[in-house]
Amino acid sequence: MVSRFAVLVVFAAFAVTVPTGAAVITDAGSETDAADGLQLTPSTGPNGDYATVSDGELRLDLENLNDDAVTRAGNVFTITVTDDDVERVWIENDVAGLAFYRGGDPTDTISKSDPLELSTDETAHIGVAIDTHTAQSGTETFSVVAEYDETAPESGSEPAIAGTNLTVSPTALETGDTLTANATYHNYGDETGTTTAALTVDGTVVDQRTLELRPGETKSVAFERTMYWPGAYEVGVEGVGSRRVTVEGPPIEVVNASVDDATVTAGESAMIRATVRNPTDAPVDRTLELAVDGIVVESRAVSIPADGERTVTFERAFAEPGTHDIAVSGVAAGEVTVEEPGPFAIRNRELSASTTAALAPPATAGLLFLAVTANRRWAILR
Repeated sequence: MVSRFAVLVVFAAFAVTVPTGAAVITDAGSETDAADGLQLTPSTGPNGDYATVSDGELRLDLENLNDDAVTRAGNVFTITVTDDDVERVWIENDVAGLAFYRGGDPTDTISKSDPLELSTDETAHIGVAIDTHTAQSGTETFSVVAEYDETAPESGSEPAIAGTNLTVSPTALETGDTLTANATYHNYGDETGTTTAALTVDGTVVDQRTLELRPGETKSVAFERTMYWPGAYEVGVEGVGSRRVTVEGPPIEVVNASVDDATVTAGESAMIRATVRNPTDAPVDRTLELAVDGIVVESRAVSIPADGERTVTFERAFAEPGTHDIAVSGVAAGEVTVEEPGPFAIRNRELSASTTAALAPPATAGLLFLAVTANRRWAILR
């Protein structure tokens, strides 16, 4: 995803004294200004008194900062997303000793690597921590940054549908658990259109939904996915984004996948085999999925005995010429090349002498019969 950034420049001034001090932090946006898709306002809780809006600026006044100490104030101000296209929000600053965190948890700091992910009209409460061991007096700057989804097209005279607001939960599972992935689609165009929402696991499409949206309409789509195999995966919705998911469980895995027929003719089938290994002391059931060119096209339930293996065979027909990547439950099996069917061949064969001799009398008799019949008919007419 290509990103563009809308930056709200914020000025931070620190006046640190011994034994007390004050920090004044101001933001260039007003309370009612939703510029760049974000709105900053004071919190409604007790610590919201530290924040005020005056002359179009959000101002934070943190009084009585002790020297060589850390002062924390949770839920001081809020950030609200006002634009459907905002994907992530974080706070950047080069101010030593200044940190911003979610709500009232100082350990849950906000950064580019751990941003806020808010839906439209969703609000996050922000806390502030200042460490006067390192905070220096003077004027500094920090920025509230909004990352936008560039897939959202401009409004026009035809369907223009884009997906946003991906959520995946839970992101830590045991084998056999089910997760849910949600995304929202909006039609920015002036005509009704359709789009296909595709659930992906490590880039492989495992489920799909078709949505029809009228101009200006928004629809949500929800997928459920049972995670059978241990490991770490990128689970998401194609074109919208993905999230890291970790699955814990016994090391049951596909140990081998292969293609029996690497080259077939259009209209023929190729055989694909996969072997599953179960090293545990109990039998288990799993579902194997055959993927062609990154899309699951067939699934097969299989029971694997305790401390044993089971080989499953898929048969897949290919109608059109081309080369296809094959995988089984994420394990590459190889390629299948589908060739054009060749022309029908008519072969010339020379008859042996015995065959010619055997055929000669019947053929001669037939010629004589025809000749006699013709003569008789001629004689009658005359």
